[in-house]
Amino acid sequence: MQHVIRYEGGFERNFGTLRSHGTEYEGDDGGRHTATPWPQAADGVCFSFMEQPGKRFVAVRVQYGDENVVLRHPVRLDPERHLGGKRFSAQPVTIDDGPAGALFGDILESNREQEKELRAIRARVRKAIDKT
Repeated sequence: MQHVIRYEGGFERNFGTLRSHGTEYEGDDGGRHTATPWPQAADGVCFSFMEQPGKRFVAVRVQYGDENVVLRHPVRLDPERHLGGKRFSAQPVTIDDGPAGALFGDILESNREQEKELRAIRARVRKAIDKT
């Protein structure tokens, strides 16, 4: 399964207005920008991240199919653990099952009040993996 994570703007400017299924964010220039589309090969979980001051990055959204959850508690990203050692980029970054699973687990741990929605996504992903 091909998972992916993409950039959705600066945290301070955008997190408060982040909505499910939204694709626009405010850039540092004050203009509206559209997030880069998900790669066609992305058939797994799609994560979104934002940048905080000091080059710190946090996961802010989990999406799979038509299910889209904006996290109440963003999760700080560790490139080695959550991206398999890949670097953050303005372009979507594909990630393997191991790092995606670690990120999903950390998101669940930090967002217990959204556990029902997040576990529903995880169950759909597992079901899709079992079919392959």
